[in-house]
Amino acid sequence: MCGIAGLLLKDRFVVEKDLVNMSNQLAHRGPDGSGAFLYEHIGFAHRRLSIIDLEGGKQPLSNTEGTLWITFNGEIYNYLELRKDLIGLGYHFKTQSDTEVVVHCYEEWGPACVERLRGMFAFAVLDIKNKELFLARDHFGIKPLIYAASESAFCFASELQALKEVSDLKLSIDTEALNLYLQLQYIPAPFTIYKEAKKLPPAHWMRVGFNGAILEMRRYWKWSFHESEAKTEAEWMEGLEAVIKESVNAHLVSDVPFGAFLSGGIDSSVIVSYMAQHMQVPVKTFSIGFENEDFNELQYAETVAKRWGTEHFTEVVEPDALGILPQLVRHYGEPFGDSSAIPTWYVSRLARRHVTMVLTGDAGDELLAGYRSYTEKWSRYVQPVPEHLSGFKKCLYPYLNIVYPLKFPLRAASPENWLRIVQYFSAAERAGLWKKEIAEHLTEQGDLMVRELFQEAASYRHFQKAQYVDFNSYLPGDVLTKVDIASMMHSLETRTPLLDIKVAAFASSIPQSILIGKKVKHWHGKMLLKKLLGGYFSEDFIYRPKMGFAVPVSDWFGKNGKSRNEIRERILDRQVGFSDLFNRKALEDIAEGEHAGHQWLLIFLQEWLSQTQRN
Repeated sequence: MCGIAGLLLKDRFVVEKDLVNMSNQLAHRGPDGSGAFLYEHIGFAHRRLSIIDLEGGKQPLSNTEGTLWITFNGEIYNYLELRKDLIGLGYHFKTQSDTEVVVHCYEEWGPACVERLRGMFAFAVLDIKNKELFLARDHFGIKPLIYAASESAFCFASELQALKEVSDLKLSIDTEALNLYLQLQYIPAPFTIYKEAKKLPPAHWMRVGFNGAILEMRRYWKWSFHESEAKTEAEWMEGLEAVIKESVNAHLVSDVPFGAFLSGGIDSSVIVSYMAQHMQVPVKTFSIGFENEDFNELQYAETVAKRWGTEHFTEVVEPDALGILPQLVRHYGEPFGDSSAIPTWYVSRLARRHVTMVLTGDAGDELLAGYRSYTEKWSRYVQPVPEHLSGFKKCLYPYLNIVYPLKFPLRAASPENWLRIVQYFSAAERAGLWKKEIAEHLTEQGDLMVRELFQEAASYRHFQKAQYVDFNSYLPGDVLTKVDIASMMHSLETRTPLLDIKVAAFASSIPQSILIGKKVKHWHGKMLLKKLLGGYFSEDFIYRPKMGFAVPVSDWFGKNGKSRNEIRERILDRQVGFSDLFNRKALEDIAEGEHAGHQWLLIFLQEWLSQTQRN
């Protein structure tokens, strides 16, 4: 796990100082070493967090002839198999690192090399022979890659703040991206908060000429559903268990101490269970809790830890959200309103005191239909025949529709329905918040994105449409971004065994009827995963209401919240940048209201604007 950066200048040679400033902004991503490579008007920089081949994996790294240079961030879990294939093709290796495997993969297969990589990655290759740069991002968007262009420069980096060090690049706020933030609480790819900077989307690569022009950008992989009805439920369970266990084992390759985040939820409990069965020593597990019992899952994490005899580390925190806010804002580099970044920051700090790498349970909800938005709102209020009805009422419903169409409507799964479920500030709320002269020029990119994803998912079944949209928007834009930045702030590598190319392929073939079912009078997603855990834990543990990795923001910012006065001051009195963007009356309603989610989004934005103005 590392930080990468690169700079191409059109009118002068790159000097080391140009790269040092970018690299220094990424020091937290790679505290174990740094490196740079200069080639005329192009330079690559690298910050290293040593995980594999501690002595031999220094970067930037070249092929044998020195015609290809790479700066790489991530881990390739099938690198030993690829290395063997490449040796068979006549390649020689000077290190044991996965990075050298990637550079030779590019040498042999060109851009198609990314289709052979199993892992998480963001990298750039300097191809001297072909006079171009090649940039790529992993299938799922686990690792970030941001690029920007101006009349005199092209640059890229793992995080936005590194691009701010490029003197040839002038950045200006994109109100379309800011509108996306208000709607979704994050800014999805390809947007960033700046007009001039873009995120390379997941599963994409791009070629850039030595003149700084983007020659080609291509999507090389897409997650798609292909249900199979040819198996029994027992066979599906056996297959899912096998593919997850194999992925967990593959993700354990490391030359440094490692452990696992353990929230006590289904996904992290599965990961820890399979780690414990594979490892010869106790798993190190890390959990945090809150004094507010409505948000505290420590007892469930301790149940898992006790069952598997893990070396369990816990911390009960009363998060100082406003105290760590400046750090969060600086590292995310743009407005990011998911408040679960706060507990992720704390559990990452706890884990880094003991290990350098952890496994997480991220992506189980998207792959296996685990969110309550699917099993409650999406099924109850949107599915043509409401899923929560009994079998008899389901059969009767279409006939009742004929007689009483308004009372018993046959609804359609539309982008508009989905947006009502997932958005934070609604279209009407955003229209009232923005100043009129700004609002009238906004093109509602969030709506366009969701419509396009729904169009791509047109042939999929009801729940699959929601999964597909989340998988291509919320997962990379929010969940993976949150974990990457919050963990790397503490120089901690995180790995996601559920978000693996083999696991994703298997999950996409599981019938919808197998994934979602009724238990204890409620609808549940991830039914196969829960039944797998049934061999180790009680039904009370497995089928309890889903909590999520949330924080009690209402306790802090609500009507009687501890930080109420400071919230009002930040939203109304400091007014850094707000007066140019928003209506005062709308801001007053939010500051005095009880919608803590809206307040937190504006607080994060206010701090970001303040830091931007100071810098």
